[in-house]
Parts: sequence; C-alpha cells; structure tokens
Amino acid sequence: LGELASQELLGALEVAVDQAVRAEAQSLLDRLEGDEAKQEAVSLETTDEERIALIIAQWGEAQADELEAHGERLFQALIDFQNERFVEARAGLETLLAEAETPRYLWLELGKARLLADDVDAAEEALTQFIAALGADEGGEQRLSAHLALARIADDRGAFDEAMTQFAAAVEAMANDYRPYLAMGAFLRDKGHGGEALEVLQSSLEICVATSHADWLLFQELGLAHEMEGNADEAVKFLEQVLEFFASHQITDFPVPTATSLASLYEKSGRLDRAADLYRGLSQGSDKERHGRYHFEAGRVLAELGLQEESHRMLARAKALAEETGDTGLLGEVEALLQPGTETSSLNA
Repeated sequence: LGELASQELLGALEVAVDQAVRAEAQSLLDRLEGDEAKQEAVSLETTDEERIALIIAQWGEAQADELEAHGERLFQALIDFQNERFVEARAGLETLLAEAETPRYLWLELGKARLLADDVDAAEEALTQFIAALGADEGGEQRLSAHLALARIADDRGAFDEAMTQFAAAVEAMANDYRPYLAMGAFLRDKGHGGEALEVLQSSLEICVATSHADWLLFQELGLAHEMEGNADEAVKFLEQVLEFFASHQITDFPVPTATSLASLYEKSGRLDRAADLYRGLSQGSDKERHGRYHFEAGRVLAELGLQEESHRMLARAKALAEETGDTGLLGEVEALLQPGTETSSLNA
C-alpha cells in the first residue's frame, strides 16, 4: 500500500519545479510515512551506518568507485549531510575535493551540500563542474538531478531561457524517461505557456503509457495545462485520475492544485455537489492557512444548492477563521453572504 505511493511522491519531489507543488508532495509524503510509522509495532531508529548503506545502494558503479576510494572522511561528510549538519558536510567535502586528482561525483555531493547550506552560487558552480566532468553517456540519474537542480536555480533567478536550456539538457540526458519532460512541462505551465506545456507533457505521457507507468503529478500537470488552454473535459479527465490515485491509497487529503481546479471546473459545469464535496475536503485538509477560504467556498456552493443549514454552518466557521487570522477580505465576503436578504440570512443568529 504505502511503498507505491511513497515512490510516486518521491518522484514528484524529484521533478517538480514549482515550490508549491514540491511542498505539497513533501507534505503528503511526510504524512504517508507518519501513518505507516504509527502502524508499526515497534519504533526503529535508523543508524548512521544504515543511512550510509542506503545511500551507497543508490550509487552507480562509477560513482561508487570514485567516492568509496575517499574512505572514512567521505562517509563522515555523508553522515553530517544526513544529520543536517550541512556546514560540516560542506567543509569535509571541500577538503576532499582539494585533494582529489580527477573529481567528478564529488562535485555533485558538494553541490548538494552547498545548496542546503544556502550558498546557491557555489552550488551552481559545483553542479556545473560535475556535468562538465562527465563523459557524453555518463551520469544517468545523477546527471538528470544536476540539470533539474540547475534549472530550479535559474528559475529562482527569473532566467527563463537558462532554465529551459537545463531542462532541454535533462531531456537529452534521459530521452526515454518521462520525468525530464514532466519537469519541463510543469515549468512551462507554471510560466503561463499552456500550449507548449501540453506538447511536452504529451511526450511524458506517451513514455508512461509505453512503460505502463502512472504518475499522479503528470496527471495533475496535464489537467492544469488543459484547464489553462480551456479544454475543460480533458482537464477534468486527468484531474479525476489524480483523485483516483490518492483514493486508491486511502488518502483523502488531495493535492490542493488538483482539488481547487477540479472544484472550479465542476462548478462551471453545474456539478455543484462535487464542487462542494471538494471544498469541504479542503477545509479539513493539510492546507490549514486557507481553511477559512475553503469553508467559505463550500458554504457559497452549498447555498447555491439550497442546503441552507449546511451552508450557514460552513460560513460561520469561515467567519470565525477570518476573524482569528485578521483576513478582512475574506470576512467581508462571508458577511456579504450572511447579511439580511441573502439565502442564508434566515439562519443567521
């Protein structure tokens, strides 16, 4: 049950460019892992040695040959990295780098440490050095992750063309893998290029179909891109597949971009009951900062359905949350629906 969902969410973290999407995937993954942990009969603490073993297991042959040759000092840096001692990890890796004759994968590890130490310029330098040190057909997953990290750095700087260059390089590095196309498509959609995003995302989908792989984040991006382009039926089709994926894993706290977009599409098509259900679900979900907004939207749609008692209950909660957070804009919207003369006024105490 949990392993498949965890793999999908880890994949989302790997390819997502938009920070909100990455945060959503991480939140879902954290909750999934937390739920699984609670179900375990005993609590097991992972040792440093076990963490290192897991890292090494993901290395390719060339990466292992290079890094293992550095011995205990390399492993100590990785332990520091795993324990979030990023300054110490960086210092250890930089010492090893200064001594190395032909470093390659050491540049990658240093790039990660520099990123997590918030030294973006130095991280960019290390990741660029890593890619430059690789042969034309070398790197695989590590080359892909480096290009995607460089694309995110460029995006944070507002350098659209530079980011696209990195996405194109990621596609070239793993042309038969759906993930670089997904990352590029998500980036284009986030920048408002819906048509171009759909073209790239279609390539990602074709690879998924050919390899019998399904990724909820791809369905979400396709749905959002179709919505952006005004293709409502296609948007609903893909977004519903996201809900099906999470529901099949007994997760009802759906990704916010999917749930909000689908609720809007349902409302526009007259399926008010489905829209209300989604807003109610969001009002109980992990996006706590917007619970007031979701209560309001649920109350508004329920009023349109003629379910006045349920509507008033949701609006009353929205009002309380708006007052608590000082959201005067939302408070004004709520009070406008609760004022005399509205459909819910007869229930207003």
